[in-house]
Amino acid sequence: MRARSVFEDLLLMVLWAGDKLSRPTLGSLTEPFEAWERRYGLHRQLDRMRERKLLVREQRGAEMVYQLTRLGRLEALGGKDAQERWDRQWDGRWRQVLFDLPVTHKIVRVRLWRWLRQNGFGYLQQSLWISPDPVGEVSRALEGFRDDVESFILMEATCCTGYTNAAVVNGAWDFAEINKRYDAAIAAVSLSAGELGRLKESPDRLGNWLRTERLGWEHALMMDPLLPRELWPKGYRGEQAWQARRRCFSALAAH
Repeated sequence: MRARSVFEDLLLMVLWAGDKLSRPTLGSLTEPFEAWERRYGLHRQLDRMRERKLLVREQRGAEMVYQLTRLGRLEALGGKDAQERWDRQWDGRWRQVLFDLPVTHKIVRVRLWRWLRQNGFGYLQQSLWISPDPVGEVSRALEGFRDDVESFILMEATCCTGYTNAAVVNGAWDFAEINKRYDAAIAAVSLSAGELGRLKESPDRLGNWLRTERLGWEHALMMDPLLPRELWPKGYRGEQAWQARRRCFSALAAH
């Protein structure tokens, strides 16, 4: 993900937490509005964010109101809308990716492993990966193997009697590590009123904290498959981290 300025980091997160932001409010976040303009070129950054289609603006009476676009929301959330993913419906079928690619296709095999991990697949074995979602992209990417079922095949399945989806979930993903990462993310945003006040007073301190917090959140998302709610394992910490993050940025936006 491209590097972001302090102001861009702050504005994306405050807009996500508060839905919209009026021009006069910008100055109350940390320094007076004029100081933000001198230090960060606020107008230029707002224009650049609009050019990149992260923001839209609208004149409402005496106020200029800014809101996130869908692209801006995804940028603020680390590239994945966890809540949207959690709320999706599941059809009860597991998609299985089974492969035994020959040695001559080592590069393809490594690329496939990387793609499966990046897209939230869980593995029961190195050559058996699963997902609760359709796998059209995998099928298209490896259509050259479609007639070579001994090397690669996609299948759909449900658990037989005596086996449970909960067992599949716990076997395919390391939720102990995922929860550990979310606990770290929760700790990062569990700030006292005094700590929030000190962040608002210092753009440098705020910028360092924003970057650290964002990297921690993305570190958790990187490993989490963001399963539909009905598949969540017991003790899953993702939603608690999401809500704690939102509360923290709402508090930063308060004035």
